[in-house]
Amino acid sequence: MSKSSVISSLWPIGLMIILAGIYFASSEYTTHYAIHTRGIVLPGKVWELQRYADGNFITLLKDNVNGYTDHYNVTEFSRGDVVEFQLLKAIEENPLVKKGDTVGFIRSNEEQRKYRQLLDELEVLQSELLFFTTGLKPEDIDVSREKMKLAEQDLNTEVLLFRRNQLLFQDSVISQREYEVFENILRLKEAELHVKSAEFQSAITGDKPEQELLIRSKILQTSNQLEILRERLNYFTILSPLDGIIKKGVDLLTDRMQISVWDTSRLAVTIPIEVIDKKHIIPGNIVTFYSQSEKAQMSGKVVSVDNTVKQINNKQIVFATAELDDHLSLETMEELVEVKITADEITLKEYFIRMFNKTISR
Repeated sequence: MSKSSVISSLWPIGLMIILAGIYFASSEYTTHYAIHTRGIVLPGKVWELQRYADGNFITLLKDNVNGYTDHYNVTEFSRGDVVEFQLLKAIEENPLVKKGDTVGFIRSNEEQRKYRQLLDELEVLQSELLFFTTGLKPEDIDVSREKMKLAEQDLNTEVLLFRRNQLLFQDSVISQREYEVFENILRLKEAELHVKSAEFQSAITGDKPEQELLIRSKILQTSNQLEILRERLNYFTILSPLDGIIKKGVDLLTDRMQISVWDTSRLAVTIPIEVIDKKHIIPGNIVTFYSQSEKAQMSGKVVSVDNTVKQINNKQIVFATAELDDHLSLETMEELVEVKITADEITLKEYFIRMFNKTISR
């Protein structure tokens, strides 16, 4: 048998031995499954003040590490109101803020007009109450006293006339009807004196219980309206809910004004993951990042994996969130970084199967 014939008969056996060795090795030796992608660096927490086209303001407090909106508030204004936001001058000079620092003010012409109107109404009502509880002016009191004296004189005169007519009636000089007329006139004079006396007492004591009660009720109502408006105006003083740095700008797509406070004491990276790899990623997986601007490699861990599937560039994507262990400069915020997620440890055989499935899924 020639040498070439021997080789020809042995190479299939050798190939089988090599394949068997590879299969055995792939089943015995393990490696960590790694997912390579890109992510965007975000501040751990972001507070935003946005003004929409309808003039209303919205504030958001987002926790990028834990993936939820911690606070949401809408401040509405009436149509046609002139509203503007004024950033505090000190903030423009030094953008670093502490929690509770004043960031700026929202100015509303309509709300300020309502506030001034209510203040004026309250001042008028308080003056009216003072008028009714302290009595009239001295000259008005003198007029009321004279009217009472005149009514008293008229009554005294009418009493004398009535007594004389009473004698005439007893002597049958005047008729029953005439007597009753004189009697009614006397009663009218008595009632008139009673009214004038009451008016004089009211003038010197201010005793008008119905009017006073009405005015006090109006004062209470106006004061309550003022308190509600003050609380609303307090919302117009914008305070920072975070320690961080102020960022201001305009959303180019929507032309909305935006004021933000970035809390960079913690940093998050939002990472797009293909759906086929989602089952291999769990919280706690080690993540390695590379920043082009920093020219440095950093590390972190996966915090969460979202279950919402999105279609991006014809791929089904879910988003994972990782927290950086390292601190970065502000220039790296919103920067795209290279990401490597170290997932579970698998055999070479499982690795090749995953890569094959991943390739055909595309």
